[in-house]
Amino acid sequence: MEEAFAACITLGRRYGFEEEHCRQDARLAVRLFDLTADLHYLDQEHRDLLYCAGLLHDIGYAEGYWEHHKTAYRLITKADLPGLTERQRHIVANVARYHRGARPKLKHEGFAALDPDDRVVVKMLGAILRLADGLDRSHTDAVHAMDVWLEADRFVVLVDCPYGCSSEVWAGEKKGRFFGEVFGVQVSVRQRLDF
Repeated sequence: MEEAFAACITLGRRYGFEEEHCRQDARLAVRLFDLTADLHYLDQEHRDLLYCAGLLHDIGYAEGYWEHHKTAYRLITKADLPGLTERQRHIVANVARYHRGARPKLKHEGFAALDPDDRVVVKMLGAILRLADGLDRSHTDAVHAMDVWLEADRFVVLVDCPYGCSSEVWAGEKKGRFFGEVFGVQVSVRQRLDF
């Protein structure tokens, strides 16, 4: 998958993406993926596709902020991304598309075109990426580490932010609602205060 990761970075640079933010979102997303393995039971291929989507989720800014998630979807689906099959590229594009805005719906042509199993994967990965994106709301890499725990239906994300991260806590909870819907939990984001 190294070839695919490199192709994603190249594509992102072509569209002038905010590289550090996108790398941070990708890191946070795969950390959440690893910490939530008991919720999703997905495999390494899915983790790699999530990382690619994290790298590319904001390339749509090349055409402006409004609907940049839809623009990212379009740019990714049309891109040449060595290391990804056509199916994988469409999963990555859909996951990037759902990092904000509407939830996946069958009336969305790109989502409806996926295999039913891949639609389930896109919902899960999209929810993880959306939460990760909230955890870098300020685009300053404020979150240095995180842990999670699950108590009944309460899913708590504990973030380490040496310089503070009130906007990440707020946005993580807001963007975590989709995660909560997909996984049947209530998301709570808290900053660890003992450094």
